[in-house]
Amino acid sequence: MKLGPNPAWGYLNNPQIKVLAYNDDPPNIPARNRKSKAKGVLLIDKRRNDAAAWFVHTVPNFLAHLGGYSWPPTETAKGHIFLCLSFREEFLNSVGKAIRYQEPYIYANNLPANILNQHEELSNLVNGVEIRVTPFLENAKFVTKSAQVQANIQAFGKHSKSFADIYGRVLRNKLSANIRIWAPSDARSKSICKGQYKLRKIASPMQFADSEVSREADSTRWALVEGKNTVCLTTNDYKNSEKKVPGAAVCLENANVYNAFSQAASNISYICQF
Repeated sequence: MKLGPNPAWGYLNNPQIKVLAYNDDPPNIPARNRKSKAKGVLLIDKRRNDAAAWFVHTVPNFLAHLGGYSWPPTETAKGHIFLCLSFREEFLNSVGKAIRYQEPYIYANNLPANILNQHEELSNLVNGVEIRVTPFLENAKFVTKSAQVQANIQAFGKHSKSFADIYGRVLRNKLSANIRIWAPSDARSKSICKGQYKLRKIASPMQFADSEVSREADSTRWALVEGKNTVCLTTNDYKNSEKKVPGAAVCLENANVYNAFSQAASNISYICQF
């Protein structure tokens, strides 16, 4: 992924690569979904056996399908995250179910009937089948497909009916760990020092590589899972009102990625007294 003469999004459409794309602020059409902030693309390559990928990102008006596209210039000065995960097709149902709980707005879809017939949860996602079963939370686990290094992935979907906080209730409890979070918050939503696992807010601005990043100028939301070499890319603010908003967290276990984020997240707004 790069800006320049040949960006990754500049290639012509390949009819053998099937696509499902979702975004609350999709390209070339007005914003459609004011609830879910989930943004991503699911890809299935029909030229190869067992070839699928999930591309998760934070950019509005991105990425166009079967049409002209250029990077939104208003987003250049802002911070964004892109995560591309390749995986075996046996995990399509799990990934589809996690996305379904995020209540996304699907703006492009050409998944053929034979794929949907094989993967019920993908079919439910495409056809907007309503989720009726409590607790309205989903946790999918899979590994990436790589000839060199596989990575463990956990994908969480938080339905609006769950009334759950993605950070305190979902990530902190489900992953059984202390977490540090980078997300917009309000005065009521404080660091959590009680209980076995703590939640601490990262202070703004933070130093990321050679750049100082303020929360106001950053479109990303993420959490560090301490002691597990895991970084979670999230969609929700850390506010009480967000309990009614659908949410997503895609958690990648990778020591190098964790260490890079951990260095940037060393300044905590409130230090818990142990």
